[in-house]
Amino acid sequence: MTNTSLSGRIALVTGSGRNIGRATALELADKGASIVVNSRENRAECDSVRDEINSAGGKAISVTADVGVEEEVNDMFAQIESSLGKVTILVNNAGLRASDRISDMSTDQWRRVLAVNLDGPFFCSRAAIPGMEEAGWGRIINVSGLNAFSGRSEWAHVCASKMGALGLTRAMAPELAEKGILVNHIVPGAFDTSRSITTGLRSNPVESEGVPVGRLGIPSEIGSTVAFLASDAASYITGQTIHVNGGALRY
Repeated sequence: MTNTSLSGRIALVTGSGRNIGRATALELADKGASIVVNSRENRAECDSVRDEINSAGGKAISVTADVGVEEEVNDMFAQIESSLGKVTILVNNAGLRASDRISDMSTDQWRRVLAVNLDGPFFCSRAAIPGMEEAGWGRIINVSGLNAFSGRSEWAHVCASKMGALGLTRAMAPELAEKGILVNHIVPGAFDTSRSITTGLRSNPVESEGVPVGRLGIPSEIGSTVAFLASDAASYITGQTIHVNGGALRY
């Protein structure tokens, strides 16, 4: 049987103070990984997830850092290394969403979204790769969203940045494969972040219109997908885009 344990691994999940990021951190912790919980500035949310993991018998620390700022990313990785060791699982989940008409969008608005959604995965991946190369094993998982593929009015900066992260995924995968580092991309569809149980739930029909399975997704369903891609069970998967959307978008 292929090993799905993540014992001995150190996982950084950016934007993990709540919702999909939190569910992912909890799932990776349940598989045995030591977790770095991160948010841009909400220390209370970070600490809450950290405490939840530690109370359940896992191991976690919390670090606030804006992934769109290079210096803060570098400081975060220095803190992680001094507290836990080198990151071998990186989940680039942090994302910034905004609604601005392209004709009215300022350069600062454009660049701020790209900083978090595209620079962030670059800064974090660049900081994590040396440790992964040293270990001869690593996982980088980038998370985007369905709107980047379908397009959405007034989300030009969001869609462009998320598709940029997809290009980053596809470039890093062949570059890093010989080092034992696998890079993949997860695309969530419509998710209900108010619920945490995966069984027996059906969403309001209006909310889930266009989703063939008849409900919204649950954050833990992304967490379990990340955990699979991070495990040795996925050792032959790299450079791939995994859609988790209940059939809303089919390729």
